[in-house]
Amino acid sequence: MKPAVRVALDAGRRSELAPYALAATLPLGETNLEVKFRIEDPALADCMGARIASHAPVAVRPVAATVSATLLSGSAMNYDLAIEQGVRRALNTRAHEVIAFGCTTMMEADLAMRSAIAISLPERFESMHGALLRLKNPLDARTRTVALLGASGAGKSHIIAQFLADPGYEVDLVAEDWFVACVATGRAYSLPEQRILLKHETVALYSGFGPAPEPSYTDPADGTRALFDTDRLFVTGSDGGGEAVIDTLVVLRAESSADPHVRRLMAEDAQWIRAGEYSAYYQANEQLLDGSTEVFTAVQVDRRLANLRRLAERTSAFVFAGSHALNGHAALQSLLFPR
Repeated sequence: MKPAVRVALDAGRRSELAPYALAATLPLGETNLEVKFRIEDPALADCMGARIASHAPVAVRPVAATVSATLLSGSAMNYDLAIEQGVRRALNTRAHEVIAFGCTTMMEADLAMRSAIAISLPERFESMHGALLRLKNPLDARTRTVALLGASGAGKSHIIAQFLADPGYEVDLVAEDWFVACVATGRAYSLPEQRILLKHETVALYSGFGPAPEPSYTDPADGTRALFDTDRLFVTGSDGGGEAVIDTLVVLRAESSADPHVRRLMAEDAQWIRAGEYSAYYQANEQLLDGSTEVFTAVQVDRRLANLRRLAERTSAFVFAGSHALNGHAALQSLLFPR
């Protein structure tokens, strides 16, 4: 893991390098977190404008903090910032800002935004790479909110698709890929998006046997992903983000040294969550802790592990080891709605 890479970038230099400005708001408890973007690439600015404009209205709340993501198209060496070649992100501590280099796609912009949010969150909040599902079985009076955490490719989307296709459940997809959780209360928060960024293959998976909807906005720099309207994609719709209290935490691990199994996640297993969220892509290319959090110091890693332990302690938490070989849909059904 690389050590912190810090850089000073004053307001004038930032505006010169990245002239396009955007802003988004994340509801966080009783306050809002404001995220400001400065973008160099006009095509990416257009894409992110379409995405930010799709956010549903947020209730009027005071802004607790403002964080920034500056998205630069070239490598670090192009900007005379005294940063070594190969650095993908740097931190401007004075401005609470993450600076991303070689950033030309919406997915890269998302990762920079997540990093900027994660390193600026209050102590009891943590950024999570995963999905939030509200599941209701009409034969059961309760609604369960499940957090599915795991590396890219661990099987989150397959479980979501199976529940969306299951007529026995009412499903709300609160967050599809990323959210923020308060470890003290288990309450989770997501950007209230009316459009979400998805791979085309994921959209086909969610559409089941029906025709996949056309994207509402395509990223010209990334042919694998596009923005899709949630009300056209999900049969029962999405609540457009907001808040939910996590009842059950599931960590998906594609690999396992033992036979595929489901077991209860103990507080001392927080390392499973951290390692389980790591994918080979992020480890090789992004130096991210889990696809959502930029790591700059060992203190941040220790804090995150402590917070994950707290979240595991206050929820019903499980590890799906060898998740590729498990029927995650059936396993989750039996955990949530035992007969």
